[in-house]
Amino acid sequence: RPTADPRLLDKNASIGILRLKRDIGKADSFVGFLGTYRRFVDTYNELAGFDGRFRIDKTKTFSWQALGTHSRRKFFFPEQGASLDRRENGFIYAVDYNDDGRHFGQDLSAVGRTRYYRADVGFNRRLNTNNINWFIRYNSEPKPKARLISWRVYTDLSTNFDWQGRSQNGNDETQLQLRMKRETVIGFGVEKGYERVFESEFGPKRQPGSNCVALNNCTFAGNDNERSTSNHGLYSYAESSPSKKYRFNFFLNRRWGVMDFDFGAGPKFPRVSPTALAAARATALHLCDPPPPGQPPRVLPTVCNAPRDPGPGDFWHFDGGVTFQPTTALQATLNFTKEKLTRYDTGQVAFDENIISLRSTYQFSRFLFARGRIDFDSIAANVKGQFLLGYTPNPGTAFYVGYNDDLNRHGFNPFSGSLEPGFRRNGRTFFIKMSYLFRKSF
Repeated sequence: RPTADPRLLDKNASIGILRLKRDIGKADSFVGFLGTYRRFVDTYNELAGFDGRFRIDKTKTFSWQALGTHSRRKFFFPEQGASLDRRENGFIYAVDYNDDGRHFGQDLSAVGRTRYYRADVGFNRRLNTNNINWFIRYNSEPKPKARLISWRVYTDLSTNFDWQGRSQNGNDETQLQLRMKRETVIGFGVEKGYERVFESEFGPKRQPGSNCVALNNCTFAGNDNERSTSNHGLYSYAESSPSKKYRFNFFLNRRWGVMDFDFGAGPKFPRVSPTALAAARATALHLCDPPPPGQPPRVLPTVCNAPRDPGPGDFWHFDGGVTFQPTTALQATLNFTKEKLTRYDTGQVAFDENIISLRSTYQFSRFLFARGRIDFDSIAANVKGQFLLGYTPNPGTAFYVGYNDDLNRHGFNPFSGSLEPGFRRNGRTFFIKMSYLFRKSF
């Protein structure tokens, strides 16, 4: 590409992983070391640290992990409102105490990541945060011949706060689960929570004396540099096997006060916050158009800036699936997922997504199988197909032949963003993969 940085052309990334582990005693206790490395041209990420698990008794374990990172890359600094090439150090810790008794059980855990923690050979979640979670449960004594075989009740308490001591969220979930014959499970739950986000997590931090109401030029609309909402919800789920050929499951969740971060959901669902709708109306009236060529620049209405304006709304979630297995060799599963969020302040739908997935496997023999999968996403108007033929005669030896396809149906071009009617292919791949494990003892 003509606009690509010439320093990056024809360059390869270097990636390395080192894992060492030493078992302690006869129980499943250990201490270990983990290190990863990634370098691409003049950017790099180094991660190293220790972890371990100790078996206290038959039901109790304690696990821990501490990792440090050193990175050179583009870091976003909300105070300056810019991404700068810097070298920064980060840190992550995790501790977990688990008591898995026959009737009573609990799990107390804590995880924290600093602002500059990065794991290029892995994954990253919310940064500058600490999470504390306490899970408490009670299981009844199973009665295999009774109509109600067993029941379980639990409470899950969690909270997040950043390294500056500011609260980020809190949640309390309580659930009752009933287990019956025919592998039937029914559950009901309630949730009560709180969520809080800060302007500096989304973009530049406003400076002292900023008149955001008049100029409409801060990351968040208005004079508040944070947003918060209380939320609560109800959910239920079930799964059952009426016969050996059929199995079904579903999960239904209804929540009030869920935060919409005002990112939009692609061309089908643009942003629906008050500031975004005002900008859309001004754009429709051509108030945000640049001046014609040769004309002097003019001041655009402040509404055209459309700063981000997170806000709460109603949220629905449903997912369910049916598995059909007419023979031992053939199995097919159909899954459907739907999510919808409607904002309170504008009454507009932030997103409404439907995902359909069909998977099927046929086992010709113990070592030979065929597998197929088709996925459809309504927001992306995208259909993906994956088909695989595999032969695995023994562990470590395998031969695979596969084909992947990626199509849009009345969707938007992933490169230009323009609407394309009918079916349009984004890409397809045919591959052959072989592996063989050489066994050698030292």
